[in-house]
Amino acid sequence: MNLHNKCLTALSALLFAGISIAQAQSNYQYSLNLNDVKDDKLSVTLNTPKVSESEITFYMPKIVPGTYRNSDFGKFVSNLKAYNAKGQPLAVKQTSENSWEIKKANTLSKIVYDVEDTWDSKIKHEVYSMAGTNFEANKNFVLNTCGIFGYLEHKKDLPFTLNITKPAGFYGSTGLVPSRTSNTEDVYETRNADHLYDSPIMFCMPDTTTIKVGNASVLISVYSPNKLATSAVIAKNLETLLQATNKHLGGKLPVDKYAFIYYFNGEQAPSATSGAWEHSYSSFYSLKEEPQEKAIGNWVDISSHEFFHIVTPLTISSKEVKEFDFNKPVMSRHLWLYEGSTEYDSHLVQVRAGINTPNEFLQKLAQQLSYSKNYFKDNLRFTELSQESAGKWQDQYSNVYLKGALISASLDLYLLKLSGGNYSLKNLKHDLGIKYGKDKYFNDDELFDLITSLTFPEVRQFFANYVEGDKSIPYETFFGYAGVDIVPPAADDKSKSSKLVLNPNPNAEQIAIRNAWLNTNFAVPASNTAAAADVSSIDQLVNALYGVISGPAGERDWKRFESLFYPGAYVGAIRQTAQGTTLNKISPADYVRSNRETFKKYAFTEKELGRTVNESGNLAQVFSSYVYQIDMEKPASKRGINNIQLIKQDNRWWIISLLWNEEKEGMPIPAKYINQNAKK
Repeated sequence: MNLHNKCLTALSALLFAGISIAQAQSNYQYSLNLNDVKDDKLSVTLNTPKVSESEITFYMPKIVPGTYRNSDFGKFVSNLKAYNAKGQPLAVKQTSENSWEIKKANTLSKIVYDVEDTWDSKIKHEVYSMAGTNFEANKNFVLNTCGIFGYLEHKKDLPFTLNITKPAGFYGSTGLVPSRTSNTEDVYETRNADHLYDSPIMFCMPDTTTIKVGNASVLISVYSPNKLATSAVIAKNLETLLQATNKHLGGKLPVDKYAFIYYFNGEQAPSATSGAWEHSYSSFYSLKEEPQEKAIGNWVDISSHEFFHIVTPLTISSKEVKEFDFNKPVMSRHLWLYEGSTEYDSHLVQVRAGINTPNEFLQKLAQQLSYSKNYFKDNLRFTELSQESAGKWQDQYSNVYLKGALISASLDLYLLKLSGGNYSLKNLKHDLGIKYGKDKYFNDDELFDLITSLTFPEVRQFFANYVEGDKSIPYETFFGYAGVDIVPPAADDKSKSSKLVLNPNPNAEQIAIRNAWLNTNFAVPASNTAAAADVSSIDQLVNALYGVISGPAGERDWKRFESLFYPGAYVGAIRQTAQGTTLNKISPADYVRSNRETFKKYAFTEKELGRTVNESGNLAQVFSSYVYQIDMEKPASKRGINNIQLIKQDNRWWIISLLWNEEKEGMPIPAKYINQNAKK
């Protein structure tokens, strides 16, 4: 090599060194070797970004979004040391469980420390297992990044690079896309600390399945040491739900890649907590290992909830969420939206897609209602519960999944009521997503006014009463909009469990709201399709009643007959027997079934003898005397009185009840009810 080439080589080396130095000055460079586990600990090395301050604090997160409790991940860090570029140690003082003050920080170049996994730790802590860490050499590594990597004061918005050395053949399951990967190493890049802590990674031998859902590739990754669960089976059971969710969200997901990461515990002591933790591009699950054919329904329910978090709060949220302070957090007032509406949507989408039946959906809501009412403070202001969920009201936190879902259900039904079935909570969240999206936030104290501006003035009072205020939600009213009845628990029911049931005789408005709500096609009863000429006045309705059943032998227009009656109406004959007066009460449909073949075979005519009408507002009672003739083998003719109760609704008259009483010896029709034909 000549001198010229030597100079070029030296210059090239300097240039590359300069690039490396520049990168080290502008981002965090973390290194982690998963092959080097000692006493359930890993050694972490950080090449730090450039620091200009003479003193700076290094932080581990105290709390992270979605957990709503203080985790204090700094408890698991030990032997933290700081060095300058020459490898000389800098003075370090731990100032709290989660913070270390570093002197001469303007010379800082590297920080090293050991970190213990939370699952096996003997340290007393409050970390949920699904937000914790697990280091099982040559088996499994759960890296919830908040439990491993820290950040420098005022520098959490700088990029992070993770250089992870892994056992040969291990696969890193995550929502991140590696910038470099090999059989023994993965490199990941994140935009900032928020993105870093939003991105769990699980390393193990791979059991993965990928599904294409709209524009997104969805990874299902499983660690099940006893092979009781597999990614293929979970993926098969999730796919219908995921496709339904994509359709529910308008056919385009707000992510291009999403990862379901499942750890099934079958080889360690049972966890004190289990469940899932949502993220923008993934969700992590810490669950008991059990046969998948037994537990798959529950896994799908949990997964549905977590997947819907890509909408709230990960797309729609306030400044408190999108600019989260991991060590001095200010909690948002809107857990009803982030957790409550997510829980509600995760079950609603399953009934709308036909995965669950309407009754199964109502049963879930009924369980939430019963638990919320019986075990939590119903009159606690929900905005206060949200802001104090990690503090004063931590023992009430679980109610965000119960009452929060019921708030969302009530709001959904109220919006459908106010809009005539044309605007729902789904539409509202779509509009909020368009207005904000992943990169913008709303101000916490302005959300209710904003929603009101997008919807209806009455909605502001809904929030004032039932979310900001301490009034109990009148669930009977809101569920009643869709013709759903609340059946209170029996006095001897120790579970105090109420039930939600579909009213079998809803009116037209309730059916329309029910169909819009559940994406069902409950038929509108024929009674809602009457001809205006039959029901525009009381006289027209009574005339139609006599006319439709009278005629020669043959089929009657039974649809027309049923159209005269209000849903749930009844007809009945009053009879005198030796035992006294009896009432045989049936529905109009039962009347048709009982008499249809007789009318086909024999001529039947019923004529009115007189009509007396008492009317007050939208209520009326008609006494109509009659005589009927039926041409059977032994023709018969009878007289009697029809007692008809009517109501005016939806610009028409309806029969609520029709009772008849035949004339008997000693019980003639009073003369005043014959040939009257006058309204009084």
